[in-house]
Amino acid sequence: MNEENSMNLDDRISKETLLYGYIAISASTNRLSHNFNKTLKEEGLNGMMIPMNIREDDFYFTLSNMKKSHVNGAMLGIEYQKNIIELLDSSSEMVQKSRACDFVKRVGHTLEGSFISGEVVKTFIEKNPSIKKIVIVGDEPLARSLALLLQEYELSFYDKEIEKLLRMSEDLHLSIDINYLSVNGVDFSGFDLLIDTTMEDISSSIVVGAKINLDTKDTKTFSSLRQLQNYIGFDDLLDFYTNYLIEDLKQ
Repeated sequence: MNEENSMNLDDRISKETLLYGYIAISASTNRLSHNFNKTLKEEGLNGMMIPMNIREDDFYFTLSNMKKSHVNGAMLGIEYQKNIIELLDSSSEMVQKSRACDFVKRVGHTLEGSFISGEVVKTFIEKNPSIKKIVIVGDEPLARSLALLLQEYELSFYDKEIEKLLRMSEDLHLSIDINYLSVNGVDFSGFDLLIDTTMEDISSSIVVGAKINLDTKDTKTFSSLRQLQNYIGFDDLLDFYTNYLIEDLKQ
């Protein structure tokens, strides 16, 4: 079996193995499972992450049945992070405020949801002390999460629809710097970090990118930032996601 696509490095499961899933339409092409399993083996931990290719038609059935399964938790691809909300029995404050869940745990026969991508991005930023001035595009869950988590930084928010940012500001009870993302293009070169949270093509709205350009999209998902220099995507954040999940596994 190809090591990149294996469930873990020796494909063995015992009754004591803590099982995690990565649920997405194209989960098997994502390297999170391999990275997670490799790190588990290096640390001598008995766990495994299994990539689960789940179609939209099967998503609700799969997650509903997770309550009665042996799977302890699952990461969710960006396409399912909003859909799962109605299936959760409990959720973190960040899930409620961001309106999305990217990590679900089975607690007994219930599902408990968290939204960890904001924490992952915050950790990345903290590892780069040169980052002071940040621009965030969109009002998607990641933008909402970062608005709450990065208040000590100089933040500016951009969107093609100003009303969306106004609603986000009201929902979060935060005063934020709101700007129009012009179709004629914006020069972001004065920012240390540009974060795109949208699923749209905003390429024409970027005249010049920031010093670092980041989103959490995997290689199978279109990214407006991938063409820019110093691009950071999901694959570049694998270690941050893995470390977060392993700390959860140890609890």
